[in-house]
Amino acid sequence: MAYLTRRPGTYFLRLLLLPLTILLIIRCTTHYRIEDPVFGWYNWIRGLMALAAAAKVTHFAVVSQGTLKIGEERLGCSKKTPYGSAATSGELPHYRWLSACIVDAFEVSIAARGIGWKFAEGVHIPGPRRPSERSAYLRHTFISVLRTYLLVDVFDSFLETLPGITVNSGTIFFPSLPIPARYLVSTALHLGTGIVVILGLEMWYDIASLVGVGLVQQPPVIWPPMHDRPWHARSLHEFWSRQWHQLLRDTFLVMGGYPGNWIAGDLGLLLGTFLASGLFHEIGLYLGGAPIDPKVLIFFLAQAVGILAEKFYKSFTGKRVGGWIGFVWVAMFVLGLGQLCTDSWVARGAGGRVLVPPALSPARRILLPAVRYIWLRLSD
Repeated sequence: MAYLTRRPGTYFLRLLLLPLTILLIIRCTTHYRIEDPVFGWYNWIRGLMALAAAAKVTHFAVVSQGTLKIGEERLGCSKKTPYGSAATSGELPHYRWLSACIVDAFEVSIAARGIGWKFAEGVHIPGPRRPSERSAYLRHTFISVLRTYLLVDVFDSFLETLPGITVNSGTIFFPSLPIPARYLVSTALHLGTGIVVILGLEMWYDIASLVGVGLVQQPPVIWPPMHDRPWHARSLHEFWSRQWHQLLRDTFLVMGGYPGNWIAGDLGLLLGTFLASGLFHEIGLYLGGAPIDPKVLIFFLAQAVGILAEKFYKSFTGKRVGGWIGFVWVAMFVLGLGQLCTDSWVARGAGGRVLVPPALSPARRILLPAVRYIWLRLSD
């Protein structure tokens, strides 16, 4: 489908192939699974990837003119490459061993944020934070992958040691603790989970960039940071549209934003996008074997309500939400209401299911045994 969306005169063929492609994605996702519940995360990830793939092929199929790069008026009439500023620097990737049509298909299929493509024109791209020279970028990124891997491994291993955390159940609200301590602990665990999500996504993004820059000879400039700085957000709109990663922006627009906009204009676009985000997380977990929990949908729809409140505030006062009040506002929705999500996922076994396989886990093989040994020696 990625190949066809870059070829003129293929619109009806793409529409014809769309149902078959969706059915193939469903079959590959639901008919094959890892049976060991300890590795349930990988089934959940497969479910999320299936939904993202279904949204992408739907987008490829239904756009009659095909998927255009910025600067193209029609397929085959390009004024720019999809690499933005890299195009003017002369630092373009070399694909001498691949035909142009295959390169096109490869580029559009991996363009999660759509950098340089019309479907994502205007999306926020964080500024560079790594060297632009190739060897320095590769060295810096490789070190980042190792550091991130170790941090994710430590937190993943730590969750397993908490009381009541299993592959089938658990909670971040420990009833044995008094109320102030209970919510301090739950907030810390929720914040840690959010940091691990950021680090885990960035680790895989960095691995992909090592392949792109190191093997395919792409310029580092086309691999900007995945996240900006979520902790700098002073409104929900800023948090979700700029500071948080935009990898799934097009997925949520295709699944809910565009249909919502067709039904109810801008309001439908907003509500549909966040409804799609909630359904994406829940259906992905369901495809991985977890039951549906409406608390996750409540959290994501609450974000849309919060953004609507910000719009009303601006319409009445003429000012945007910002400053320390904006920071508290974001924290209330993300750190406060967000605990509904984390507790829901832990209750369905996320805390007891491994992200890092035990055989490849330095924390499980070295760190935790060492801590236990030292603790026992000190207790004697």
